[in-house]
Amino acid sequence: MYTLYYVPDWASLSVRFVLEELGAPYEGKLVDNSRAERDSPEFRAISPLGLIPALQTPDGALFETTAILLWLADQHQSMAPEPGSPDRANFLKWLVFTNNTVHNLILNLFHPERVSSVDSNEVTLQLARGQIQNALSLIDRMLQQDQPAWLSADDPSILCYYLALLMRWMNGFEVGHPANIKSEDYPALHAMLVELETRPASRKCAEIEGLGETIFTNPTLL
Repeated sequence: MYTLYYVPDWASLSVRFVLEELGAPYEGKLVDNSRAERDSPEFRAISPLGLIPALQTPDGALFETTAILLWLADQHQSMAPEPGSPDRANFLKWLVFTNNTVHNLILNLFHPERVSSVDSNEVTLQLARGQIQNALSLIDRMLQQDQPAWLSADDPSILCYYLALLMRWMNGFEVGHPANIKSEDYPALHAMLVELETRPASRKCAEIEGLGETIFTNPTLL
């Protein structure tokens, strides 16, 4: 049994998608962000920087989204190419690229004040937007050309759900906001999202966190 420490519609949602897809037993523990529960000694003992998600496992506590996702895939021998397989290197390359480039740049769009002064916020926003668009173009081109088995909604990997969550956030921002980047501009990625949002795991997570119907392609953010 796992315990997922989560805030609705945060990065913890990618872990919930994977847990549901795996059929792994877990309980969700809501971390009350409005009451600064992430700063409590109890939660800091699990996630030292107070970051969401965190996952309590029989092997101890895990934090950092990519670490949790990859650990679950390896632990359950599912949703990722196995260590030593020919596809493992390419999979890891794009998984880490998604984390280090796409996810981090999205956070810059959400919180430009963390990386720039008020006077340079607009420059930071536009720079991050352009870099994200370039990164998504690379992923979309790779998906169209290579059609890797580990990036298919028919048998989704942890990377499928990670990308789907990030695209959910960007699809959900109001038009005119720099973070509003539409998945329709990336046809292969968008097609994957259309299929992925109808899977039972996606529907179950949507019900649990109150996400609505088209949770990836036309979402309403919480």
